[in-house]
Amino acid sequence: MEKEKRDALKALIVLVLISGFTLDYVAGESYCRAQRRVLVNACKRLLLRLTPNAECCDRLRKTPTRCVCPIVTPQMAALIDVNYVVGVIRSCGRRVPHGFKCGSLTAP
Repeated sequence: MEKEKRDALKALIVLVLISGFTLDYVAGESYCRAQRRVLVNACKRLLLRLTPNAECCDRLRKTPTRCVCPIVTPQMAALIDVNYVVGVIRSCGRRVPHGFKCGSLTAP
């Protein structure tokens, strides 16, 4: 009987750990989706190559790269002028090291 209780307790602990990791992942994805939405809304004017406004610069500085870089596919990278994007990000005060990789892009 003692062994059954220990096995049940171990199974319960594993279940709790797995549930915690799953919830963190779901919460992380939800957070990143919201961060990307706010960034896109704040920086729409960049599509027309207009100077970024204060709100856009604020979002470019605050949005975690872990939320943006995973969605930069080779197809998306082909549509992006990396020199322009990196220049805008740097002009807003966010450091972008030379050679920094973000998805399928590499900073000049």
